[in-house]
Amino acid sequence: MKSFALPDSSTATGPRLFFTAKDLPRLRRLFTEDTQFALMRHQLLEFDRAAEMKFLGSEVNYEDQLNDLRRITDVVQNMAFLHLMTGDAEAGSLALESVRALMKFPFWDFFMAGDKVIGVQGAPRCAIAVAAALDWLGDLVDNDERKAWARAIAAKGCEPCWHSLNSIRHPRGARDWTINPRSVMHARRMTFPVDSSRRPEITKDTNLRTAPAGGLAIGAVAIKLYGETTNAELERWLEMAIHALRVFEDVYLPDGSYGEGVNYANYTSESIFMALAVMRNNGVADLQDGINWRGHINYMLQLSMPIAANPFEVVNFGDSGRHRGEVPFQHPDGRAESRSALPFWVAREYRDGSAQWFGENMAAAHNLWSLIFFDETVEAVAPENKPQTWYPDLDWVVARTGYRAEDFQVSLRSGIGWNHEHADRNSIIIKAHGEELIVDPSRPPYPFTDPCWMMRTTAGHSAILIDGQGHFYHNGVEGTCATIAQAHLVAKGEGDGYSYWSSDATQAYRLVDLNIKNVTRAVIVLFDLHAVIVVDRVTKWKEASKVEARFFADNWDGQGAITTESDGFFIQRPLANARAKIYSRNQYTIRTDQLPIPADRAAKHPFVDVEMEPAMASTLVTVIEIGSTELSDLTTAVTMSGDEIGFNLTRGGADVRCSISDQEPVLGIKLG
Repeated sequence: MKSFALPDSSTATGPRLFFTAKDLPRLRRLFTEDTQFALMRHQLLEFDRAAEMKFLGSEVNYEDQLNDLRRITDVVQNMAFLHLMTGDAEAGSLALESVRALMKFPFWDFFMAGDKVIGVQGAPRCAIAVAAALDWLGDLVDNDERKAWARAIAAKGCEPCWHSLNSIRHPRGARDWTINPRSVMHARRMTFPVDSSRRPEITKDTNLRTAPAGGLAIGAVAIKLYGETTNAELERWLEMAIHALRVFEDVYLPDGSYGEGVNYANYTSESIFMALAVMRNNGVADLQDGINWRGHINYMLQLSMPIAANPFEVVNFGDSGRHRGEVPFQHPDGRAESRSALPFWVAREYRDGSAQWFGENMAAAHNLWSLIFFDETVEAVAPENKPQTWYPDLDWVVARTGYRAEDFQVSLRSGIGWNHEHADRNSIIIKAHGEELIVDPSRPPYPFTDPCWMMRTTAGHSAILIDGQGHFYHNGVEGTCATIAQAHLVAKGEGDGYSYWSSDATQAYRLVDLNIKNVTRAVIVLFDLHAVIVVDRVTKWKEASKVEARFFADNWDGQGAITTESDGFFIQRPLANARAKIYSRNQYTIRTDQLPIPADRAAKHPFVDVEMEPAMASTLVTVIEIGSTELSDLTTAVTMSGDEIGFNLTRGGADVRCSISDQEPVLGIKLG
């Protein structure tokens, strides 16, 4: 790597926010020598600076507070950090010019409340980026420009963030959130105008509250260090930021779980922990112990779902999971997933080897924040690859044989509503041998006017429909907010070679049809047999209903196939397959289908539909055999006698007997 004259770390201008001058030798050594940061180092060094200077010189749209603003903030942080690590003068100059471009934006966010710009994502992102530049560029920024940057953080970053947090804190007196007509986002969002009259209330326990809280805290500390403002103004900003951060001590559940899913959890947690680190480093406040951070990393570990095509895949309940097929600027594989800064911080703060292992192995790509919070003295401790089941406070379930792509894994979404949720109560996901076989279709759009919005409904999930309808959801006019639809686990257990649970989603379905008496899904996972038994039972108070069970397959890459038989179906992927046998006291039909959405998207998510004849009480048993070329066939015998359903399953010399009592209020499960 080319050598440069390193910036003087003893100057009064920093660094002091995220780390201090005494940390620089260690950070520079990690940047230069540690192989796990080699890709990040290569991407920073090989970044096309000429193309970026051309963009800054003539291509920036100063009314684009989404794409162009984010692009520039990324470059500010990356090039300022590269300059600090290596002394690369050209990188420092690019960082300077990028901050100067940010100064030209009339506002840093596209949301407004009344006549005030409010900070939601753009303003906090800019506040953090410019704060980092102040901290890392040192004497490259002269005193007058430093003060101008600090004033911009105050006016375009901190104050808008304060206003958004204040409206969330006091929603009854808040103005509706609207889109600034001067921003390009106004025309885009007006194609699906969202009713924002409850936006401050809806946002109170979502990621969009922590983002401005984090930006406000970091921006305020940066101004304290590098700018000029009154103590009263700083105290007002910090009081609001700390209040918002404290609120989330109760939003995270006691075991560290967070209901918006892994990707939004990481965004939320990064917004919080980076603010905590900066405030503690600079003697403002120490709020670190308000959240179960070690449990939170376990939550992320348990929701990992590695497959051959993506070792960093996650259980994508709701809107969690990556956007597939996107290729943003100058990144060969799209914007890189990166979730390792948080576990590295947790590992450092709590000497937690499990968090260190997760950060090193399952948290996707590393970025500059990953390096900043990494402590190489923490010894990584790998989780055990053995049959196990996780029951978080969320009432979600994940059963697995291990944490590798080839391992067998079954997940079920029970629980209450959360922001970014779908109508997915009791939906199921199954993966094995490096393939997703029964899936939750990937990332439907946010706009309710998009025909693909229906992927958010129960019809777009591996779940149950009753008379063609799913459980309660909303129409999207208020965005992707939570509903009051609930499910809850009513039974669970595990033993040698098996795990089982039963989830009651009656309330969620009764909100649509008050004649529904009970909707329950029981799942038995047989680890040694690589088999899953799914039992769906629906009963009515009156009026017989037609019950359907849908099972979606992954055909995003065009390599998935579904075939049906009179008593089952077969889902095939290149590395694995799922063969299902259907049993019921009722008559049923089996067909393959696609959602009535644009054909190119529908083809990516074909499904099997098992439809039973109308009845007052319907019980459907689906026995799913997970296979690869190395496994022998599963032999299944199912008997239905009265209210008892008996199973005898044999595979590769292993034999399992179990039964389910098909009676209310819950499905009773017995194994052995």
